[in-house]
Amino acid sequence: MEENTKGVNIDKEKKKAIRKEEKKRKKKINKAFKKLTLEKEKIIEIRKKRYIFEAVTIIIIVIFMLILLCNRTFFRENYKTDYIDVNIPLLSFFIKDEDNEIVLKTLRKSEYLREYFSSYLSSFPRYSCGDFVFYYDNSTNTAIYDISIEKNGIIKTIKINYIHENANVICDNLL
Repeated sequence: MEENTKGVNIDKEKKKAIRKEEKKRKKKINKAFKKLTLEKEKIIEIRKKRYIFEAVTIIIIVIFMLILLCNRTFFRENYKTDYIDVNIPLLSFFIKDEDNEIVLKTLRKSEYLREYFSSYLSSFPRYSCGDFVFYYDNSTNTAIYDISIEKNGIIKTIKINYIHENANVICDNLL
């Protein structure tokens, strides 16, 4: 009988040991599962943030492009109104046209802008009335008398001053 009780005790001990091992394995599996779940949630959270960032970036780019498309001059090489038709460098952003002064902003290099406007003005007849010098466009009866380029960091401001009158009248008014 002693052998039976020992065998029963050994079986009980083996069963207890097996149960403990199973509990340990279950705990390890649960820990690993929780860890995977947390990592998966982190990955999902990172993806959400990335998608939000990409969506905001795309929206900003679309808005920026719409602003540029709506601008009078950005994708055009001339600025035209009832009073003036002037060639301007491509990618120049229109700011205003008030008091016979056109103001544009651009990222173009100053040297390029000087060469561009020098070449452009040379296509018009040059008039001088005393110290006042201007270039006259017969097709629009407009005199361009000053083009200045101001450098503000990487952004350059282009100011084009003009008068909408006949060349002879301009000289008569100055004298």
